[in-house]
Amino acid sequence: MISAFFPFAATSDFDVANYRPQAGIHLRVKVTERPWPNLEVGTGGLALAAFVSQPYGYQPFEVLIPTPTAENAPFAKLMQQVKSGFGRTLSRLPQVFGVSRQTLYNWLEGETPKAIYQERLRELAQAASVFSELGIKPSGVMLDRSVADGKSFLQLLSEGADGKETAKKLIRIVQRGAGSRDKLDALLAGRKSKLDAFDIGSPSLDESN
Repeated sequence: MISAFFPFAATSDFDVANYRPQAGIHLRVKVTERPWPNLEVGTGGLALAAFVSQPYGYQPFEVLIPTPTAENAPFAKLMQQVKSGFGRTLSRLPQVFGVSRQTLYNWLEGETPKAIYQERLRELAQAASVFSELGIKPSGVMLDRSVADGKSFLQLLSEGADGKETAKKLIRIVQRGAGSRDKLDALLAGRKSKLDAFDIGSPSLDESN
């Protein structure tokens, strides 16, 4: 609550001789209808939350503390890095934390993750930086590939693996696979375009009679 004021005239001779008209309380309005004024109190102090929350005769009121914006939230910046590095496969990343997809978007908007998730988010951001530097957008199939001990990239990150090193291992595996496919394509390119009898097999007799 805040107060609206109106001036009134002093009544005694002493008041008339020594004081100018002072403000008196006229009415009270809800704080939502009028902003809380930046008043001076006591010996020049300000009526901040610490002062007005004390029982000095003030009516109950609500102090609104703004939440940090995404630009100023460190974990939101990490999530932006993750989003940039993983692209469309961002929807696969809740698996790393065991949380819902909406929780990841909440972090992206500036919400602070629980302490148990914060280190994993840092490692995921490190992995995302590797993908971004190499211009790679990991696909779902790529993230499901076995990287170490029969476990995929996402499984390893969920267990606390080093994000940067795990991303590098995954990329090396994918590159080796691509190299093998290139060699196979080169071998197949040298084959004959027409089939001969050896490709078809020996003709069989009609044994229906």
